[in-house]
Amino acid sequence: MRSNEVAKLAGVTVRTLRHYHQMGVLPEPARSGNGYRDYSAADLARVLRIKRLASLGFPLACIGTVLEELDAPKRCANGEETAADTAPSPLGALEELDRKLALEIERLQEQRRTIAELRAENLDPDLPVRFARILRMLPGVNTLTDASPADRTALIVAGHLYDDDELGELERVIECIANENLVQALEQLDERLGALAPDAPELERAALVDESLETLAPVIACFDTANWLRPSTDRERFLGEIAFEGNNPAQQDVYDRIERGIEGIMAERVRAERADGTTKAGSAAPRSA
Repeated sequence: MRSNEVAKLAGVTVRTLRHYHQMGVLPEPARSGNGYRDYSAADLARVLRIKRLASLGFPLACIGTVLEELDAPKRCANGEETAADTAPSPLGALEELDRKLALEIERLQEQRRTIAELRAENLDPDLPVRFARILRMLPGVNTLTDASPADRTALIVAGHLYDDDELGELERVIECIANENLVQALEQLDERLGALAPDAPELERAALVDESLETLAPVIACFDTANWLRPSTDRERFLGEIAFEGNNPAQQDVYDRIERGIEGIMAERVRAERADGTTKAGSAAPRSA
């Protein structure tokens, strides 16, 4: 039989037969005098078996081994082959396949649960669910489309790089901002920082730093001193670069001084705790938050 005849009988395409040959699960038959592959009934039977095993979920790369196990004759206790026992049980291969399919089903079910959450809450699908919910908590931001291009990039990267501890701290910081009614004050400070000229005088810069630290005092109170007094990680430095990209020299100077001010508050807290002989456990705030 030619390849098109075998393909038609087996319900596959000629291209599929070639793929079976390339994968090594179907030996190439000898060619007839006219140069065409000459398939036998045994070749057709093997194609049908490959198709069946593939439909069960066996990867093509494993099917050759499965077929070898199925075709290997069993032996009696004396070592002789028996015609009655020439069909070995494929239980081992089937159990392994069933285990893999169970894991795949579990993964798909988790995907469906995530998709259901995204649809029900109209969350950004390209963000982790937890971070997408946090995004909703930010004033003036409901989805990524509400953010500026620069902020959108920073939010996407942060959403995928923050770990669970950092996300938990971010949630607490945003909750603190809401509870302390700081939203409007922070928005006003952000507008003033955004409007700061590159050559802004020292008096204006210093005032912004002082007002920012004073406004942020309730938020800073929940920061962990160890987190702020240790060297920044590569990830934190990268997120910081993204967050502050596009700032003019005066704006960056103010942000740097605010960060140093927070570090100073943390250091003073440590000194006070040591003087009192106490330690205060805090939550690890993301340095780039």
